[in-house]
Amino acid sequence: MTGAVKLNASGKTVSIINLTVSNAEFFSVLSTQPEMKREQTVLDIIAVGSAAMLRVQTTVDVEFVEKRFTELAVKFSRSLDAMEKRIGEEVGKRFSPTESGSYIKTIGDLVRSAKDELNAKSRELHGLLDPEKKSSAVGQLERLLSQASDQFEQMFDPDVKDSYAARLNEQLVSLFGTNGRVGMLQTALAEAMKPVLSELRGLKEKVEGRKAAEEVAASTPLKGPKFEELVHARLSQLAQPFGDGVQPVGSGNGGSRAGDFLVAVNGSRKSLVVEARDRRQISWPAIQGDLERAMNEREADFGIYVCSSPEMVPQHIGDFQVYDDKIVTTLDNLHIGYRLARLLARTAAPEGEVDLAAVRGLLGKAKDTARSLRDVKTKATQVKKLAEGIHIDATTTEDEILELLEEAEQLLGGSPQS
Repeated sequence: MTGAVKLNASGKTVSIINLTVSNAEFFSVLSTQPEMKREQTVLDIIAVGSAAMLRVQTTVDVEFVEKRFTELAVKFSRSLDAMEKRIGEEVGKRFSPTESGSYIKTIGDLVRSAKDELNAKSRELHGLLDPEKKSSAVGQLERLLSQASDQFEQMFDPDVKDSYAARLNEQLVSLFGTNGRVGMLQTALAEAMKPVLSELRGLKEKVEGRKAAEEVAASTPLKGPKFEELVHARLSQLAQPFGDGVQPVGSGNGGSRAGDFLVAVNGSRKSLVVEARDRRQISWPAIQGDLERAMNEREADFGIYVCSSPEMVPQHIGDFQVYDDKIVTTLDNLHIGYRLARLLARTAAPEGEVDLAAVRGLLGKAKDTARSLRDVKTKATQVKKLAEGIHIDATTTEDEILELLEEAEQLLGGSPQS
């Protein structure tokens, strides 16, 4: 629809007029929300989607710059190699004693030709003139030849000023340079390469700047808030059917103690603390220490550690693991971890008449099935040929987990609100 979306650059606002969205996932999310919360849910979805789009665009931009820099570097290297080869070939040809048309061979040919001609003339005159007489033609000719020989040697003596060899040497020095002096060829090459080198330096600085920014973001809170926003949106969606309360308590929300989110379990006095981390892999003792500190400071009954992918935690943990009153999971499996955590917290000291044996039995099955889910997903990443069948197994296993959790919730009287 033309004109449905209008931007206000001065106020950094976007106005959407009579916009109809045809998206099944978008409709599914909003249909679970009460009418009074739907507008805020739309704003949350736009914020999360915008952050994801910016991250994708940044990645594409860096990949483009790196590709362009690599292409320019390869072309530059090839050009230098070709120039070096061509110069070597030309110099070799010009000063080769055997190459046709070279300076050395031309000079040699001229010398040999002159000697041959003089020898021939000498032989012709030898029988007609007396070589013993200095005043004879032969004697005068010998003197002239001696003078000509001296002059010829001086013409090609590099130590004699203005000789052909000296002038040739000056031309070569002017062209190639010597003893720290820059030659005309190097000067011309440097001038021609200035634009290319300038562009290469610019691209290199841009790539290095982007990489440095990403490394800083990966090791400091710069990278945290975006991931925390995703976790916050997901927690809010999971808590809504149960009526649970989700409160951001991390340092980015004015808090100073451990933990990023505190979840109040509806219908009980129990609470869950959630740590959201999108950083490089840390050890299990470090994760355990973070959760225990957060649980103690927030007086929470259960702790959940949420990471962006299995690569962010040790390999033996994988994408889902349960440790007594703690759960380590990825964002993709947070829906299972959330429901399991609130059930485990409630069964620690349940209120009212509840079949604890039945609840704990269901929870035990849920834990075992969760481990099966982790194994199935690991197989899916390792065996591509069986990916489709394994995905079906994973989906079925996940449905079984949710059914077991729902049965446990019904026993505790805390099933999701319709």
